[in-house]
Amino acid sequence: KGSMWNHACIISRIDEKGIAYVIQADIRGVNEAPLSSVGSYILLDPPGDRDKLVEFHLKQIEARSRYGLLSIFSILFDIISPMWFPDLRRPNTWICSALTAEGLRYAGWYHNWPDIYTVTPAGLWSALQ
Repeated sequence: KGSMWNHACIISRIDEKGIAYVIQADIRGVNEAPLSSVGSYILLDPPGDRDKLVEFHLKQIEARSRYGLLSIFSILFDIISPMWFPDLRRPNTWICSALTAEGLRYAGWYHNWPDIYTVTPAGLWSALQ
């Protein structure tokens, strides 16, 4: 049936004109874009230290982190394969929900994910409720 949650990102800043920006992982890699580019959204007050949350995400932009297309495909395999089977991911890549969840962990919010890359936007939403 699917979920209404299909993307996760953070608000990174609001400029002098009042335009909000997000940091997200999408097909272009980890990037900053206007909030208006993400479609419909719900804002949550993030747990943990907001400055550290933004710091983590900015560091991913600086590192030129890419989007994990291979990670998306390997997640399906990871879900059905034994835990000891090696992951098929490339270093320095993120999917949107893993980037957001790891940023929240860096900011001080801990959730015991078995694998940060199997966190879906819907799973992240549930954990934050």
